[in-house]
Amino acid sequence: MKFGDKLIELRKKNGYSQEELAEKLGVSRQSVSKWESNNTYPETDKIIQIANLFDCSMDDLINDKITDVESTQRKNKSNVKNIWNSFLGFITDTIDMFSKMKFLEGLKCIIVILLLGFILNIAGIIICNIVVGIITSIFSFLSPEIISTIRGILKGIFHLIWFIISAIAIIHAFKIKYLNKYIYQKEITNKTDEKDNIKIEKEIADEKPFEFLEVLAKIVIIFIKFIAIWIILGTAFTTIGLVIGSVVSLTYITANILFLWIFLLLLAATTASILIIILLIKFIFNKKVNVIPGIIVFLSCIVLSGLSIGMLALTIKNIEVVDDNSVLNIEEKTIELQYKDNLVIESNGVGLSNSYKYIIDNSIEDNKIIISRQIDPKYFYMTTYETTMDKLPVIKVNEYGKNDLKAYYELFIKNLKKNRVISFNNYGNDPLVLKANENTVNKLISSLKLLYLVDETKENNEINILIKDYRVYFKGDANVEYNALEDSVKLESENQSCKKEIEVTEYGERIIYTCDYNEEE
Repeated sequence: MKFGDKLIELRKKNGYSQEELAEKLGVSRQSVSKWESNNTYPETDKIIQIANLFDCSMDDLINDKITDVESTQRKNKSNVKNIWNSFLGFITDTIDMFSKMKFLEGLKCIIVILLLGFILNIAGIIICNIVVGIITSIFSFLSPEIISTIRGILKGIFHLIWFIISAIAIIHAFKIKYLNKYIYQKEITNKTDEKDNIKIEKEIADEKPFEFLEVLAKIVIIFIKFIAIWIILGTAFTTIGLVIGSVVSLTYITANILFLWIFLLLLAATTASILIIILLIKFIFNKKVNVIPGIIVFLSCIVLSGLSIGMLALTIKNIEVVDDNSVLNIEEKTIELQYKDNLVIESNGVGLSNSYKYIIDNSIEDNKIIISRQIDPKYFYMTTYETTMDKLPVIKVNEYGKNDLKAYYELFIKNLKKNRVISFNNYGNDPLVLKANENTVNKLISSLKLLYLVDETKENNEINILIKDYRVYFKGDANVEYNALEDSVKLESENQSCKKEIEVTEYGERIIYTCDYNEEE
């Protein structure tokens, strides 16, 4: 049964004349007459009005396969099966609509619905606070705990009710704004000529419900496009880096198969980056995207990345990390220093666990100190700097790696061809060697013991020292300055005090100061 015939039957069944129906729909009687004669179709909003007026669906009106109007109205009353089928139809039509939409149109639709949901949520919060505030004020004579419980229950009930209302409103808005138009256009497209189709599309495009949301959606899309431009720029620079890395790794495949898997991984990442740039550019300029090739390329990148990472892990697992100082050309490097009163000499890093070898050589003039260490000058160098610790002058002897990338690179590639990587974890663990006459050595050790508890062993003219712990510890909240030479503390203010304790250890006496602020009387 055609639409016009259904309209006649529904109009007569409900006791309306053409004039009365036209008045209710806000159109002329001639328009109703043309619809009933199947010469023209109503606009989308009129179809919706007719469906609501006669308590039927749009599909019931425009689907020619449905012939029994009376049964159509009956089935809408409370048939659970038909409600379920209607829900499934809604889901199907929604998926079908989005699948045939352009990307930008679909994004715009989603943004409009999200904005509507956001506005309803804000409105719900405001209304909830007002309503709950008014209701709880009635029970102000109750205890705060009971009022708090009532407020929580009311908010929970109100939020549930508002969620249901908002969901219904959003779904209804979505149907009016998008889904009903899509269904209407789909049904009548095959029944009208090209000229009528153009007219229908124009009518649909001219309708502006939720226009304020449309404006907000356009603003959001412009902002998203702006972000997309920056993502393109960032991805472009990343792609350049990936291309450079791919070329470099490709040139070193002969050194180790490791570089082959790195190359394939970078190739997959480069392809994915280029795909992202293309998709973003098409989005910015509203170009149609061919989804199938993009999905195929993206899935290929994932597969290639997974394969490369797996093989890379297996290859790295077979590479041996070894401590082999034999690859280094060790030489003795020396630094000459002049002793000054109470001087402490430390090796690089924290003093604890550092080891020193003092060699007594009485042929060296008094107060002259010769510091030596075994290093490879190709990769490392030795230097000193002066500082203070607990009012004592300290010279730290530091050993640093040179910033010679070429040297480290050559060493890395040379050993990678042997399927191994050299580690220098055990390098530099030798004690710092200090040569001086006996008088200077004794003064150096005495100064060192003012700061640390040490394990000292002597053999012939060699004294080996291993630092075990700090000599002085501080407890409490007060900040104080310590003078190691005088074994005294300097307080910041008069309302501070320190208590000194001595703890005997196997390496000597440890001094413990407990410094706190005095309690106010």
